[in-house]
Amino acid sequence: MGKDLSHMRRRLHRVASLGALLVAVAALAGCPDNPFSPETWAKKLDDPREFDRAVDKLENLGNPKAIRALGEAWLKQARPPRVLQVIIELARPLDKDEAAKKFLSDFPDGRKASWDAALPFLIAALKDADENNPRSVDSAVKAADAIGDAGLEDGLDTLIEFAQRPATKKLVDAQVTAVRALGSFGGAGKGRAISALMKLVEQEPPPNPRTAPRDAENRRSMEEAYGRYFKLTGAAINSLGALRASEAAKVLVLSIYRTPELFGQVRRALVASGSGVIGELRKVIQGKHAEVNQLFADKKLDKYCGDRGDLPPDQCVKVSAKQFYAAVVLGDLYDTGAVPDLLAVLKDAPLPAYYFDEQPSGTQHGAVFDALRKIGAAEAAEPLRAIWSDDKAELSARLGAVSAYAFVARDTSALDRLSKIIEDNNENGDLRLEAATTYSRLATSTSAIPLMQQMAAKYGKESAEDRAKADGEPKKAMDRANEAVKQARKLREEAKVNLEKISRDPNATADQIRQATEVAAKQEEASKAADKKAKEDGAKFRSLDRTAKQRHGIQRSFQAHIARIEISSRCKGELGCLTAALKAKPEDVIGKLGGYIRDFKDWDAEEKSMLVAAQIERAMLELGKAGPKASSQEGVLLDAVKSDDRLTRQSVLLALPKVVKVPCATCEAKLDEAIKAGAGKTTLAELNVETEMLRNYFSWAGGRTPGKAPAEAGGEN
Repeated sequence: MGKDLSHMRRRLHRVASLGALLVAVAALAGCPDNPFSPETWAKKLDDPREFDRAVDKLENLGNPKAIRALGEAWLKQARPPRVLQVIIELARPLDKDEAAKKFLSDFPDGRKASWDAALPFLIAALKDADENNPRSVDSAVKAADAIGDAGLEDGLDTLIEFAQRPATKKLVDAQVTAVRALGSFGGAGKGRAISALMKLVEQEPPPNPRTAPRDAENRRSMEEAYGRYFKLTGAAINSLGALRASEAAKVLVLSIYRTPELFGQVRRALVASGSGVIGELRKVIQGKHAEVNQLFADKKLDKYCGDRGDLPPDQCVKVSAKQFYAAVVLGDLYDTGAVPDLLAVLKDAPLPAYYFDEQPSGTQHGAVFDALRKIGAAEAAEPLRAIWSDDKAELSARLGAVSAYAFVARDTSALDRLSKIIEDNNENGDLRLEAATTYSRLATSTSAIPLMQQMAAKYGKESAEDRAKADGEPKKAMDRANEAVKQARKLREEAKVNLEKISRDPNATADQIRQATEVAAKQEEASKAADKKAKEDGAKFRSLDRTAKQRHGIQRSFQAHIARIEISSRCKGELGCLTAALKAKPEDVIGKLGGYIRDFKDWDAEEKSMLVAAQIERAMLELGKAGPKASSQEGVLLDAVKSDDRLTRQSVLLALPKVVKVPCATCEAKLDEAIKAGAGKTTLAELNVETEMLRNYFSWAGGRTPGKAPAEAGGEN
């Protein structure tokens, strides 16, 4: 043991002597820089050969002490965006876990923000942005995004100034980033940001390229100018929505009519702006909004005179844009006080809201019916009933009124009148079907089911007869014609091949070539004749086949009506029974309908799922009419709103604003989850918009202080 210790001491002595020697050598040569010190790499930023490596090292070290040196190098090196991005990353605060993930041993407890050090360079990136220098433009984008993301109020004025610069083709995307960044400011800077955004939205648009002659030389420049305006204005509207800017209500309302192409974005922003919007919109729909009226007078927005606005006055047609857009947003705001104003619009003749490519849009009546359906106010029931029950009223009005009626009526007094419409073979077919749907949404007793069974049997029989007709001689004729087409095309191709072969044969006679040509021409004509016959015979079959499928679909819709009536009769308004529909499986529903529907063996999976959706729709309608009495079911509904089934989500969205007691603490978060779940699903695209509208409504309903809107609210669409 003593011998081992003695040996170890001698080894340590030699190591110590060697270390001392190395230190002495180092002293003679000059002490090397510490590779873990930001100062070491900051000094190398002036060396072009070391520049990129130094930037990488400073980024990896993560020490904000390097910000100033990086900023000065960024200025000297023609402002490379990569360097500014490193400055931004070094300025961001990191919590303990984030610092650990980046292996920043100098910051074991996390890293504080260092925006004060970075801000001068961010401001410089915006102030000195050169549209002819792509690196400068890219740096401006990064700077604007960082100032907004960090909410740097000392950079707000520069951000505003940059956003309001005259837009150019090369700079506009950077300016859009700045405009979006303005939507991030709360606190002391919020008012200035809102004022700047309102100023952008109020700008007069350049001429719409649709108004230019098709051969106009400057059409391309018009398109570019309008596109820049469109981008910036749309971004400003989105940012006002993100800021929940109630003071912007009038500006946003005017922007609907100044740039109707941006209505989707304006709609989101208006609904997010709070109850103050309601007064503005009610004045519009009453025709008492002075600024909107003046805009319509100046721009002649109440008439369509062709896409280019060049039709003579006597050929222009009236449009209902003023009432249409206001009605849509009033529906999003669920204000029962607006119901009389909405009903008053129905006294005017229905007119398209606008024309696009000379094609008319939906009418203001349609917008009103949708709004009344959303609001669900009982006071609308009698006026709507008067419209749909009037045999002399216009068909479109009757259709819209009877569809909306089920969502506002609180009793079953209309069932007898509805049943007469359903059974009247002389009545319009679409009206009969719509009346049947409303009937099934109102009936509460199984005594209403036989009428639905009768209608289902009628259409089932007609469908079977049409199917037998279609699958008889018409299908056989189509199959024969299709087979003849195959044979004719085969002979045609053989004749073409033979003609080509003979034409290339140097030994072929002129007579052989002539005969082959005649055969090829004959087979070409025969093939065309076969194609024509197949098209004619196929059209006959497809017509009968289409009718059979349509009548089968109507049969199933009447059977779905039975499901609607059954759940109402069974639940009798009991809340738990109604919400249980949200978790029901097709087999559960079929088990309850077996006494009323006998042909389930012929149903496919999609048809069975339709029954579940029908019961959910009726259950949600009942809950909506129960109003706050059903508020105990709030959580169940908020969980169900994420459904991928279109009818289910639509039904839950209609029920929620009537059931939930406001203010609602969890509604925004739950609806955000639903929006995220529906993102990218084309079948839910329209309903995702409706979900956003409801989320925005709940942000302030009941006197809540609106929170910051989610990031996606600031998107382009």
